[in-house]
Amino acid sequence: MKKINIFILAVAAVFSLSSCEDYLNVKPRGYDVASTISHYQGLLYGTEKFFLKESFPYMCFETYTDEAGYDMVYSQLGSYATSAYKWEADIYREDQLCGEWNSFTNILYSCNKVIAEVLNAQDGTQEQRLAVQSEARMLRAYCIFMMSRFFGDIPIIDKATTTNLDLPLRKESEVQEFVIKEMKEAVASLSEEETHCMRIFKGSGLALYGKILFMLGRYDEASEQFDAAFTELKKHSPNVKFIDYLPLVDENKDIKYPTTIEQDTESLYSFQGMPRLFEAIYGGMYGQLFFGVKNELIEKYFYDRADTRLAFYASVSTSKSAYNTYQKKQQYCANLSSNNISTNYAIGLSELYTMQAECLARKGDVAGAAALLTELRKNRLEPGHEAIPETIVTADQMTVFAFEERMREQLGFGSSWFDMKRLWNDPLFQDLKQYYVHPVGKTTYTLTEERLIMKIPPTVIAWHPEYEKK
Repeated sequence: MKKINIFILAVAAVFSLSSCEDYLNVKPRGYDVASTISHYQGLLYGTEKFFLKESFPYMCFETYTDEAGYDMVYSQLGSYATSAYKWEADIYREDQLCGEWNSFTNILYSCNKVIAEVLNAQDGTQEQRLAVQSEARMLRAYCIFMMSRFFGDIPIIDKATTTNLDLPLRKESEVQEFVIKEMKEAVASLSEEETHCMRIFKGSGLALYGKILFMLGRYDEASEQFDAAFTELKKHSPNVKFIDYLPLVDENKDIKYPTTIEQDTESLYSFQGMPRLFEAIYGGMYGQLFFGVKNELIEKYFYDRADTRLAFYASVSTSKSAYNTYQKKQQYCANLSSNNISTNYAIGLSELYTMQAECLARKGDVAGAAALLTELRKNRLEPGHEAIPETIVTADQMTVFAFEERMREQLGFGSSWFDMKRLWNDPLFQDLKQYYVHPVGKTTYTLTEERLIMKIPPTVIAWHPEYEKK
């Protein structure tokens, strides 16, 4: 078997140790040898990087562009964006880096190094060393899981090395077993106290573990972890709470969000090295209106005009937010003037609430799901509008409504791709497929089940030809 140097992104590897002032004593790999708890914490602290390039946001069902916008995306963002938008089989070229693969493999080096060495750190108690190791195991498992969600069968990268390794592809089911075993074991030894929202502690770890189970459709198991997460957060995380959007609305009916990660009280664990409340995942290019949010989906999900989350979207012609004035004839895109919430690849408080609400509804606990969603909605809708609509009565209706709350929290932010995969065969959500169509001029492209799994990119195949799936 030909061997692979799994870290194709040599230039990106040096960034995995970037850190804040607390960890300035941690030198880049190759210049210092980690030996203390602070060193190993620094290795983990600097791993949370946004994707170098990514195609999956353009595969979301709510995004669309016209022909002119498509041409601009092709010329300025690259062919990977337009190929993903059309759900083509070959998204990345041989000269393009793949964020869905490379970003995670880069992080895995630091995780594996910490896992292998931190128990022998020169300082700290055994409990402290074990907590750091467990955090690294949680992060490694999450990264491997995310890679598998994109590519299906992948190698399980569980060693820290920049030399060649024999790493065969493992079946997606094997990868899932590895991830669940790792998280189940590691979560028990996490620190109970939160130190920073870019560090995993027990409350966020339980929520993250539950999210993995949720994405796999194992709702009863996920609900157990969410319950445990709520207990831990209530006991040890008094600063984790919802942000009430209404007081943040300015005279133009825009929402001015906090701009630093420390001010975001809703973040349980952030998988980004930049402030979570930065800008939409589509970045500055979104300001040039390449991609919009389908108006019919804004209308579908935001039927209550008292919902402050309508300020997430701005008219491309008037620049006014949909919360200010919504018109069906207008085209809307991310409202960058409101400092749009960026996609959080890990987990936040509203996601915990909406996922648990869906789990409870699927178990028939309609009242429990309604209570969670009402608590969320109190911080999003104008007073008097937070109650669940009277038409939501059955467990199935509440399940769909909980999903819709997730969409109201993330529509247009690049996250719906994971729900599209999760719900592909769910009988309650087959009507969603009518929106899995992307137009380019008069031509339309429709998502197929085959395209729910991305092909391993050419930059990886070049090192490991046997990874290519025929």
